[in-house]
Amino acid sequence: MTRRFHRGFSLIELMIGLAIAATLLVLAAPNFATWSADGQIRAAAESVVSGMRYAQTEAIRRNAPVELLLDPTTGTGSWTARLQDGTVLQVGVFKEGAPLAAFTTTPAAATITTFSSLGGVLAANADTTLPISEVAVTFSTGLLNTRPLTVLVGGGRTGIKICDPDPSVPSTSPRFCTI
Repeated sequence: MTRRFHRGFSLIELMIGLAIAATLLVLAAPNFATWSADGQIRAAAESVVSGMRYAQTEAIRRNAPVELLLDPTTGTGSWTARLQDGTVLQVGVFKEGAPLAAFTTTPAAATITTFSSLGGVLAANADTTLPISEVAVTFSTGLLNTRPLTVLVGGGRTGIKICDPDPSVPSTSPRFCTI
């Protein structure tokens, strides 16, 4: 008489395994949502910085002022680097990887920053408006525990920086919001 050993899982073992997996998914979902939102905020901030650095580089390369126009109000959100005569150099979409990112500029309602031929930010744009000095990037749905970022423009070595506006960040940290 030979004994047969059956391999595999019983129905009870499968049900217990599925229950554990479901519990882990339920516990991980809020953290995944926050992680995803933080990723969108970071992608949007990096795109804004990319546009600003492009405009700054073109101003130096062309030895002429170059404007960066931010338009965060459109459905896709975009930036446009252009010469002061209106010639468009490049257009970028910064909400491509971040459809739920929200932008707030300082001064309020500022949309243009003009870079001089030396790469610095001009004190006033050609239309006499003040240039953008700061762009706050947040998550538009107000998801709790997301980490907003700030893009600072003007001054410093490069003149453009992404930083963490959290007041608990020590002033010695590279994430500290100052140029």
